[in-house]
Amino acid sequence: MPYPALTRGLPTLAATAELARQIARSVEPPLTIALIGSLGAGKTQWVRYFVEYLGAGAGQVTSPTYVLQHTYHSAYPIHHFDFYRLESDAQVWDLGIDELFEQSCVVLIEWADKFPDCLPDDCLTIQLSDDLLGGRTAHLTASGPRSSPIVERLSQPLPGL
Repeated sequence: MPYPALTRGLPTLAATAELARQIARSVEPPLTIALIGSLGAGKTQWVRYFVEYLGAGAGQVTSPTYVLQHTYHSAYPIHHFDFYRLESDAQVWDLGIDELFEQSCVVLIEWADKFPDCLPDDCLTIQLSDDLLGGRTAHLTASGPRSSPIVERLSQPLPGL
């Protein structure tokens, strides 16, 4: 069964914030969100907006590149991982990430494409890339029954447009 996908232009930071808000409104834990993109693509900025909309305080969000993981508290825990400096699947598993995949929390993973075998079968993937006009593009892909409704809701036309 094919799962839904969606591409959305993000010409401004406000558009990036709006995408994070829309996804935050649709999240029902447990959910894993895999963030993919080159250095400077906006992965951590997207996480800041997402965390802010869930009430955990965007000011505390920093890239976990050196500490590997941060936890933010909202109505449910948000676990923010960064795989950039990791070198093997074993290092990912040593973080205990698999124990979080079924808990009532959201798991956000930057550089998730480095270790695709360490991701749960069902996750929302957001690939951020620069576009030719100086903005960004987000390509969202669902891979199961938890992530699919989010992409489906985002695919619906906005009322009044």
